Order: sequence, then C-alpha cells, then structure tokens
Amino acid sequence: MAPLPPARAAEECPGSGAGRAGGGEGAALSPAPLPARPARGAAARRARRRALLHAALGVFGLGALAALIRHVGAAEMLEAVTRAAPFLPILVALEAARVGCETLATGALCPRRSVPPAELLRIHVVSYPVMALMPAGRAAGEAVKAALLSPHVGAPRAAAIATANQSLALLSAAPLSLLAALAIWRIGGGASALALGVLAHAALLVASGLGVAFAARQRAAFAWLARRFASAGHAAASFHEAVREHAPVPARPFAACVAGRAIQAAQYAVLLAAVGAASGPVRALAAYGVGAAGTAVGDLIPGQVGATDGAFTLAAPLLGLTAGSAIAISVLVHLLQAAFALAGIVTTVAWRRRPPAP
Repeated sequence: MAPLPPARAAEECPGSGAGRAGGGEGAALSPAPLPARPARGAAARRARRRALLHAALGVFGLGALAALIRHVGAAEMLEAVTRAAPFLPILVALEAARVGCETLATGALCPRRSVPPAELLRIHVVSYPVMALMPAGRAAGEAVKAALLSPHVGAPRAAAIATANQSLALLSAAPLSLLAALAIWRIGGGASALALGVLAHAALLVASGLGVAFAARQRAAFAWLARRFASAGHAAASFHEAVREHAPVPARPFAACVAGRAIQAAQYAVLLAAVGAASGPVRALAAYGVGAAGTAVGDLIPGQVGATDGAFTLAAPLLGLTAGSAIAISVLVHLLQAAFALAGIVTTVAWRRRPPAP
C-alpha cells in the first residue's frame, strides 16, 4: 500500500542518453559517458541504505514479536496455535481462493486470451513471496507481476495493469475496513481510538486508490508511475495510452478484489474459532480491521512481523481473546503467509514459463 521499493536500482540507472554526442572529433574527445558512474554509484548507495533500513526494521519486528511472546507466555501461545491445527486446511483453502480472486482481477485487465490461465496463476504464485514478505510488499509484488506479464502483453500494457492492480488493491480494502470500523464501534460500545483509526484508514485507502488511478491519467504524473512498473526509458506515451484502455475503477476487477478481501475476513472468522474465541461476522470484521491496522502501521517491516502481533495484543480484550490467543492468531497468519511464500519460491524454480507464441 505504499511506495514501490524493488527494481528501483535498475530504474534509476541512467539511460542511453548519457553517451550521445555529435559525430567527428568532438565526439571522440567528449567525456559524456563519465557522469554515468557517479549516477550508478548514487543509485547503489541508495539501494544499500534501503536494504539496511529494511533489515533493521525486520530485526526490530522480530524483537517486538519475541518480547510479546515472552510477556504473555510462550506456553499459552503455543497451546493456542496447536489447538488451531485442525483448521489449517480451511485456512489454506481460503488463502488459495484469495489468490485466485487476484488472478481473476489481473486476467480481467489483460486483453482477451493474451495470457493463458495457467500462466496468470503462475505469475501470482511467483509474486506472492514478494507481496507477503517484502517491505511495502503490495507495490513490490505488482512490479514483479508487470515484469512477468510484459512478454505476453507488452511493457506499457503490463505497467498499466500493475498500476490498476495497485489502485484496486487499495480501493477494494476500503469497504471491508469501513465495515470493520462499524463492527469495532458496535463491539466496543461506541467510538474508540481503534474504531476511529480503522475508519481513518478506510478513508485513506479510498484517497490513495483514487489518487493512483487518476494520477496515471495525468501527463504530469503518469511518467513517474511508468518508471516504477516498466523498464527505464520506455515510451511513457505508450503507457499513458495503455492506462486509458480501462476505466479508472474497472467493475469486474474491482469486484474480484473485493471478493478477495471478503475471503480475508472469512479467514479471521476461522482463526477466531480456531483459538476458541467467539466468532461470527461482526467479530470477524473487527479482527480484519485490527489486522489491516497492524499491516498499515508496519507496512515497511518485512512481513509486518511485530506490527500485526502488537495490534492483536492491544485489541485482545475487544475481541474477547486472551493475550496468548491474540498473538496466536497473528502468528498463524505469519505461518500461513510463509507457507504460501515458500510455495511461490518453489514454483519460481520448478515451474518455468514457456515463451509466448509469436
């Protein structure tokens, strides 16, 4: 839901224009190519600083999780996780269905029959580890999808699809976050900091999603977006044309993304039941809101480790959970994401893409 960190180093490297000079003797003596080295060095330094920041945030998140587990007692948390084991197949099936919804959304944005269904599924499975584990994972994963789609639909259209997916991911979360705020309001007996925070998050999602959708249509902004989803130096005008092939909020992909968010809420209903807490639609929506708030706060932490765990610990009384059961829910979410991320890594190695037919 945030900026787009991966692949920037390659994008920020200077293009071929650095070495262009006129012909003749002046061209031979021109030092034009030399400035490329400092630019590349600056990009490398920025990449190293980002990597160090992400590593530091990851260590901080793991430390926070360890401190929370130590505070509530590892035995209680492990007992809750063990009690949830019979529910794991349901959680896996729901997560697979959620990924399927995102696959349908991307397929609806692609030209008809341009990408085989199996290839669409492979692209989403391969991008899952980036989305789940990287800082600002959603936008990072969309960049990966764009790279994998480009051989099938072309770089400008792949960039436009990634931009639309980024916008839809934000917008589709807003209705569920709004319902979550109302659920927290109801359970808590009125306004609370958490309910107001989730409500503000829903408003921010709408503003951000519409901002991305409409910025891509403005000549002052679409080149900035293109550089983050397409290879550097690609014609921005082609990207702008591809973006305008779809409505700012296309109906079918949006519906598929909302369905994916609803499946996430259903996962929380299962998780509440798995740890022995009262479940039901209202409490499931409230738990979804807590998870969304933790994810938003910890967006720059790899896997949001520590952030979602802290959010569930703070919201444990509201959800009718013990502190150990609350952390068990967040740990189960981490384990589920890690399992699918591992499947994505294995798929990257084992399921090779066949080049599209000419």
